[in-house]
Amino acid sequence: MMALHQKMLVSVAAACLLPTAPVALAAEVGVSGTEVRIGEILPLTGPASLAGKAHFLGTKLAVAEANDQGGVNGRKVVVITEDDGYVPARTFQAAKKLVETDKVFGITGTSGTTHMAAMTPYLVSKNVPTIVSINPNQIAYDPPKPSIFVVGTDYGDAIYAQMKYFAEKLSLRDAPFSVIYQDDDFGLNVLAGYRRAIKDLKLKNVAETPYKRGQKDFGAEVLKVKEAGARVIVSGGIISENVAIMKEAEKLGMNAPIATVWTAHLPTVQKLAGKAGNGYYSADYVLTLTEDKAKPFNNLAAKYLSADEIKDVNRYTETAYVGARLLIEAMRTCG
Repeated sequence: MMALHQKMLVSVAAACLLPTAPVALAAEVGVSGTEVRIGEILPLTGPASLAGKAHFLGTKLAVAEANDQGGVNGRKVVVITEDDGYVPARTFQAAKKLVETDKVFGITGTSGTTHMAAMTPYLVSKNVPTIVSINPNQIAYDPPKPSIFVVGTDYGDAIYAQMKYFAEKLSLRDAPFSVIYQDDDFGLNVLAGYRRAIKDLKLKNVAETPYKRGQKDFGAEVLKVKEAGARVIVSGGIISENVAIMKEAEKLGMNAPIATVWTAHLPTVQKLAGKAGNGYYSADYVLTLTEDKAKPFNNLAAKYLSADEIKDVNRYTETAYVGARLLIEAMRTCG
C-alpha cells in the first residue's frame, strides 16, 4: 500500500491539490515561517470512535514522519484535532472553528458522510484544501469540487463490487437480494450502489429496508428481508449495526451471504460477531495489516506510536496516513 500510494498520490498532490504552485506557500492562511497548521474533525467519541481514533493515529504517523524529515520545507507541521462526537451539527461548528479561529491551511479529517455533507458547502466557499480519507463518499466528489480530494473508493462501489462477485463467482445471479440501510447520506450511498448493481447485473431485488441512525435492535428489519425471501443480505451498517444484523440473521437461520462496507472489516466487528459472522464479506482498498506487504507500515507505527496506541491501529490508520501524506507532499511541492 505505501509504495503504491506514495507514487500515485504524491504525483496527484503535486499536480492537482495546489494548482498555484509558483505562489509562495508562506502567503497562505495557516502558514508562517516556522509552522504549517492543518486540522481534522473526527468522531473520537460516539458510535464511530473506533474509526476516529484510528484515523487520528494515522495523521499522527504522517506528521511525525514529516517533521522528522524537516517538515514542510523547514516548517513544522502542527495538527489541531476537533472531536465532533459523530454529531453533524458539531462537525459544522468544528469546521468553522478550524477555519476562522485556528486558521488552518487545510483539513485531513472529515468525520462521517452526513457530517461531510453538513460542512462541504462551507469548506468549498472558503476554498480550504480538504482531504477526504476517513469517509470516501459520492457527496465529496459528485459534482467535482476544486478544493476537495478523495482517497479511496466510495461505499456504493464497495457494495456493487461484492454483488457482482456474488453473482459471477458464487453463482447467485438468480438469488433474491435485499439491503438494510441507514436512513441518512451514508445509507443512501450504500443504497445507490445496491440499486446500480441490481440494474446493471439484472439481479432480483426483494427488499429495501431502512433503519434509524443509532438503532440497536434489528430483529424487525432482518425478519422483513427473510419474509421477502431474500437469500443475500447487503448490510449497510457501520460498526455495531453490522454485528446486530449478522446475529439476527443467524438467529433466524438465514445462512445468507452478507455484504458489508469496510467498517465491518475492523477486528472489533469480527470479534463481536463471533460465529454469526462466519462467511460475511467485505470490500476494501487497503492492505490487511497482517499481510507481509503491510510490514513497512507496521514498522512505522512501532516507531512513532506507543504500545497502547498500536492497539487502536486499524485500516483507518492506513487511509489517514495516506491522506495526510498527500496534503504534506502537496505543500512541500508548492514551497
